[in-house]
Amino acid sequence: MRRGTTHRSLREADGPVDLRQRALLRPGQCPLPAAEAQPDQSRRPACKRCADRANGEAQRHDEDLAVAEMREHGFEAQEPYRGVKYPWRCLCHGCGTITPPTFGSILAGQSGCRRCADLRAGAARREDPERAAASMREAGLEPLEPYTTTMTPWRCRCTTCGRTSTPTLSKIRSGRRCKYCARFGFDRAAPARVYVVTRAQHGAVKIGVAGALQRNDRIAQHRRLGWTLFYEHDVPTGDDALSVEQTILRRLRAAGHGVFLTAVQMPNGWTETFDAVRVTAAQLGEAIREHQSTPAPPEPLTCSSVLPPKFLGSSG
Repeated sequence: MRRGTTHRSLREADGPVDLRQRALLRPGQCPLPAAEAQPDQSRRPACKRCADRANGEAQRHDEDLAVAEMREHGFEAQEPYRGVKYPWRCLCHGCGTITPPTFGSILAGQSGCRRCADLRAGAARREDPERAAASMREAGLEPLEPYTTTMTPWRCRCTTCGRTSTPTLSKIRSGRRCKYCARFGFDRAAPARVYVVTRAQHGAVKIGVAGALQRNDRIAQHRRLGWTLFYEHDVPTGDDALSVEQTILRRLRAAGHGVFLTAVQMPNGWTETFDAVRVTAAQLGEAIREHQSTPAPPEPLTCSSVLPPKFLGSSG
């Protein structure tokens, strides 16, 4: 083969000759002569390799320029630059985390750092502490600690009853007031009861709390739905009743006892119902009495952890 044979003639020649000629090419060298690979500057290169290379060079910015641009936007490159569309690991000077923005997103005006964007959004939503405290005082509550967020419990003292509670700012702004001064629902400052009721039809048992002096008695509501009072225990305040109930519920959950009835079967208080075969009414009653003598027992409430006591009976 003559030394000046073109690549087009090689493609038309036999395979072995074409392969030998290709083997003489340097890595990355175009197999077409320059005149055939780029016959006209206004036309796309005839060689795919040259076309891809030209397209890449058109998109690729100078690395030094890209690094300088990223630095101006608060990012320090942690790896070599590859192109505008590739994630580029950088150190954000705003929050100190490693983030992988693309150079194209930075050129388009995006922030480039998700954490910094979240922090800015949170700062925009954050309530002014003075305005937050003013909202609490308008509701009759004096803050006892610095404000954090609208959804964080905020320790305050009621200017009416003098008791301390931890409402959130969002609840106060939605119309809630001091839980001890509330004129509706369960009065946490008044005398209360912890009770156990059963329902033979469902094979269920339930623990609950009720006010001792409530006009619309919760236990009477359960009776109308077919439940029977098994046991009740008087406590000084509604807070005490809730403490007993929640402690026993935590012990039952820790022992693996889940909710037994659905909201359809038990409209009011279905989350405090249990299988009467696995958790008996006698065991719940004994757990209530046990809590009064030894508050917050640490062990889970299992069938063997309590003994059936003597109660008032199943008729109420």
